[in-house]
Amino acid sequence: MSEDSKIDNQPGNESESSSATSSTDSIPPFSEIQIIEVNRENFSKIWPYLLVCVKSADFIGIDLELSGLGGQGLRSKDVQERYKTIREAAHTRSILSIGIATMKLTHKSEKRRALRYETQVFNLLTLSEKPFTIEPSALQFLAKHSFDFNRLIQSGVQFQGTNCPLKTLFHELLGSSSTLCLHNGLIDLAFLYKQMYGVELPETLDELVNNLSDLFPEDYLPVADSKYLAEYQTRYKASYLEYVFRRTQGDNEIERQSKRYHLEIVFPSPENKMKVLKEATESVDVRLPEGFPDHAIPIDLHIHTCKYFAAHGFCHAHRSEKGCKMLHDVDAAIDLQRIKENKKAFRRKRRYNNVVAESVAEKTGTDEEAWKNAKFQEKLLTRDFREQKRNVVTGLHRAGVDAFMTVFAVIYQQRRTLMTEDSVDLQVL
Repeated sequence: MSEDSKIDNQPGNESESSSATSSTDSIPPFSEIQIIEVNRENFSKIWPYLLVCVKSADFIGIDLELSGLGGQGLRSKDVQERYKTIREAAHTRSILSIGIATMKLTHKSEKRRALRYETQVFNLLTLSEKPFTIEPSALQFLAKHSFDFNRLIQSGVQFQGTNCPLKTLFHELLGSSSTLCLHNGLIDLAFLYKQMYGVELPETLDELVNNLSDLFPEDYLPVADSKYLAEYQTRYKASYLEYVFRRTQGDNEIERQSKRYHLEIVFPSPENKMKVLKEATESVDVRLPEGFPDHAIPIDLHIHTCKYFAAHGFCHAHRSEKGCKMLHDVDAAIDLQRIKENKKAFRRKRRYNNVVAESVAEKTGTDEEAWKNAKFQEKLLTRDFREQKRNVVTGLHRAGVDAFMTVFAVIYQQRRTLMTEDSVDLQVL
């Protein structure tokens, strides 16, 4: 295989893929996620295209939006107690939408240290035929992230009963040669198993694992969990999905600017889409802060950022009557973590082992004070930061967006192995 080898284009996207990969030049970093909404009105027209994308993908990310997750047992240290809560939730709650993100490798360049993936993201609205429990907290969470309940009721695809096309999709996914990517995937797998197959979940976790393993062919590629990779391979300080995605997205941009191993994401251009796909496509803005990674950081950010939110992605106090006055912002949490990593790198007075520290060192040498002066703006305070919309991230936690975040995070964390060995690292999956 040549140094700038081409990979076969994804079926059904020949014109876009050929134009996107005809040159070895790098492409700009992605700033939005294109999502195709699949509902009752357009299902029959988009269904064939969805199947083509699933069958030809190298990686598939899946995420579910649910009507609730049950009680506090999910946070129990006892694995069996957590499973008991998941089991109860899967029997009483329902799937409101299914996110599917497919990624197909279309270009690989060792010279530029780049892996280019053509990406399709689908958001399937799903409506149960059977009664189910809806938790107020789940409704509030989904409403906050732009979930349209009217559209769900009017246009949701029913997924129970015989000859259900979503069951066919699940079988196609399991029969494909792609790597399935999940985030904290036990919950998603339990819900899919219960509601797609209509069977009771077993009493114990071991029994469920055995039953799930029977669904996968013997030669099926590993199931990769972005949360597991973030905790045990990449060793991020937090592992909730939005943190892992924004961290990997930012790290990927730093690697790209430094000409190290990175990913390039390509969405099919609108002019190459069928009319029904154009009409069903919307975009979610995921731009990094302006000037990243040299963007301005408030000098007092460390005082005002909520540490509990930074670590867990939510804040109990924020929902209480008194509320929490601290800043609940994932990018702020990541900025503070990178600052800590840089300070440690400077203190060690050795070669920087962090991607941010290396890029900073190229500009400021080994002078920590010069780095501080370059990074912080003393005139910028957190109160100014609150008034600015530093990044216009809207609609996050829609199932399709979460599916994209999941698969992107998995591939980024496995990029070196994918570049050198054309496969994921089986030792960490």
